[in-house]
This record gives sequence, C-alpha cells and structure tokens, in this order.
Amino acid sequence: MQRRWFAYASRRAQLTDGVNDAWDVSTESVARQNSDISPYLIANEWICGHIANFLRLPIPPFAVVRKSKNHPPMFASLRFGSKDQPPNDAMPTACVQHQSMLCAGILAFDILVANSDRHVGNIKVDDPINPRHIDIFDHDRALFGCIKSEANRRLSQLLSRLAVTGGSVTGGNRHCFLDVLSASDHLRNWVDRIYTMPKWFIEDVCNNVSGRPVTRKMIETAIRFIDYRRLHLAEIIGNHRQEFRSIADWGLWA
Repeated sequence: MQRRWFAYASRRAQLTDGVNDAWDVSTESVARQNSDISPYLIANEWICGHIANFLRLPIPPFAVVRKSKNHPPMFASLRFGSKDQPPNDAMPTACVQHQSMLCAGILAFDILVANSDRHVGNIKVDDPINPRHIDIFDHDRALFGCIKSEANRRLSQLLSRLAVTGGSVTGGNRHCFLDVLSASDHLRNWVDRIYTMPKWFIEDVCNNVSGRPVTRKMIETAIRFIDYRRLHLAEIIGNHRQEFRSIADWGLWA
C-alpha cells in the first residue's frame, strides 16, 4: 500500500561513489514532547509505534528528535499528505465496509496496548466514502495513560479488560470500530498475528524508553502487561463479546 508523504527532493551537488544517484530530501514532520497533560507521550508513542510496525499496521515513520542539544526530546511523526490540504474525515462504517481486515487489525492492536483514544480524529483516510488508504496516529494515551504517577495502577487495572470501551475504569472514548466491525474471523486473524510477537521484541522496545519520567518499575510493568495481553488476547476479547455489537457470529472463537 503506497503512502503519499510530504517531501522536497533535490539532487546532491556531488554524487556518491556508488552506482545509484543520491538526493537530498527534506521532509515535514509533526513533533510533540511530554507535557503536563501527556507526561508519558514519548514512551507511549515509541512503544506503540514499534508494535504497530511489527504488525505491519499503517503508521507514519517516526523518530525521537531534539531541536537542539539542550532541548527536551520530542516524538516526531512524518507528515502525510500536504499541510495545505484539509483532512479527510474518516467514517468508521465506510472504513469497515471497504477495509474490514485492516480495521480489525487496528482494533486488535488498540486493545493490546489499551489505547482508549481511538476516534475519527486520529485516523487518516484518502477518501471518506471509499477509503483505500488508512493511516493511524496519536497513541499518547495508550499504555501508561496520561495521568502522572498513575501509570502502574492503570496497567494493573486494565490487565484483563478490553480497555477500549470508554467505561468508568478505562476512561477516554469508545473505540470508533468497536460497534461496527462485524467479521470475527478478521479479528481472530489479527489476534493470531499478535500472539506471534516475541517477548524479546517487547522487552527491547520497552527498555529503550527508560529514563525520566518513566521509571524502571513502569518499564517492567509495561513488559508484563503487553506480554500477558498478547498471550491472552483471544480470551480477553471472548470475555467481552457483548461489547462488539455488530458481531453476530463468533464461529470457532475460543
């Protein structure tokens, strides 16, 4: 699936020694840093971004950058499309109608990482009526959440919950695909894919974000949380079937 990234390219004045031409490319990104209203933004985005990449979900390329040596780190996500073009508003029903398998993957991923903030504002589509390309972004309220000093408690409370319903424990909003996805077999395919994610990968990704304001205890809790949920995702979803209001046939779901 091709992506349309916003970039400028110009030929280098001096070519490399290799056989291929080389170009200088300038791209535009959207960068954010930790704040009082999102103290764990970078850690959440970093971990979720790598998991989404592993699962081959459509997330923009990203990096942790600094404006200068002494400036706080920022999470930068490559801008898609042009900043001069108005965004296309995603319609969950149309997304599921035309991209059911992908929407099932987005939902399964958000359940895995307890992303309680998946709404139409953090989904990008090329065409609201007939979406062929869907991109996802903004995961700053997943995993550790957005309340300082409550990260471990959040992960403990949501360990076996669906974590995308917008309920009193989960918080946030109800997942925009939760009520419209109707194919349980698509959801099961993604659950099986998530199951294959190695524990060493989870550990490596999480260990790369240790340091203020993320503590060692938080990292260890996050590793256990993600690993438990990837192993028990089928059970967690099966225990909350009533939340999937458009799925009538669960087939051989365990």
